[in-house]
Amino acid sequence: MRKIYSNLKRIILKPITFFLILGFVLFFYVVKYNPVQYIKQQFLQQEEQHNDKLIENILLDLSRAIEKDPDNTSLLFDRAMYNIENEKFQSALYDLKQCVSLDSTLSEAHFFIAKVYFELSKKPEARSEYPGFAMDYLKIVLDLEPSHYRAHALLGELYIAYAKYKQAIQSLNQSLKIEYNQEKTHMLLGYSFKQLEQEDQAINCFRNAINVNPDFKEAYIQLGQIFHVKKDTLALLYYNNALNLDRNDEIVLYNKAVFYQSLLQWNEALQAYSELHNVNPFHANGHYNLGFIHMELGLHDIAANNFSDAIYSNSRFYEAYYSRGSCFETLGNIAQAESDYRRAIEINSDYQYAIDALDELLINNQTYK
Repeated sequence: MRKIYSNLKRIILKPITFFLILGFVLFFYVVKYNPVQYIKQQFLQQEEQHNDKLIENILLDLSRAIEKDPDNTSLLFDRAMYNIENEKFQSALYDLKQCVSLDSTLSEAHFFIAKVYFELSKKPEARSEYPGFAMDYLKIVLDLEPSHYRAHALLGELYIAYAKYKQAIQSLNQSLKIEYNQEKTHMLLGYSFKQLEQEDQAINCFRNAINVNPDFKEAYIQLGQIFHVKKDTLALLYYNNALNLDRNDEIVLYNKAVFYQSLLQWNEALQAYSELHNVNPFHANGHYNLGFIHMELGLHDIAANNFSDAIYSNSRFYEAYYSRGSCFETLGNIAQAESDYRRAIEINSDYQYAIDALDELLINNQTYK
């Protein structure tokens, strides 16, 4: 029995020893060959842990102080702010409501209750009443403090959520009259005008947002999209400005590639899609659009590979199956074309392009039934 136990012990220790050695080798490799990255990761982890501990200590100190003085609205409000920063919205809501129950004239507490309800309304499990609650509290804020520009701005944002763009414009303009230097409010105002198809006003608003904050990426994107639709090359200027602020923004990289494609500038489009896939190799729509470019160039074998990449990135991309089937049919691979058309229909039984293509393929190639 002792001998069996000894053998088992050796068997167990061998893999453990192996993994310890492997772990040491990997650790040595990371530190030796990428020491800067390793040190940076360690520093960031330590900094994050330190910040979490610091916030935990601050909240603990505030909670102890509140226990001693439960009617102190300043302490309750401060604890609510820390919880909002850490997205503990329900805890923040509890403290803020305590504040207004103790002093109903605290406009900032009412404002942040509205803000918390607005943030909660964005959650997947949000109750449908949350936006209405936010609006009710904002009206209280504006009754108490008519010049509260952030309340006017948030009210405008709520109107946008309800698709009430004219009311949004009124609230956002009122906010900007009180405090002009709000890049987000200018951007929301531009978005409201854009939804009402008042493009000149929208463009002015987005440019105002950039004048207030030249590093406001969202305004550049909005301007890029407006000029993109117009097929105006100013779109590239704004897309590039956005990429100067964030070179890895997939939306902007994709939009830029699509813009070149819309102008039939194939080489520029191919380069732009390459830059997109350097950031995200599994961007399915990017691979799909590359396939169309290569089809336009008559390179159906390369296009089929692009559509395969799109399918690999999104296994239910029925349009990519159909398009790859079209390439295979052109290349004479009838059996594979039929398979792809059938797969497209299997994913989306109402996809008429694939249904028609399969019917025509079977009629023209009876031997492949």
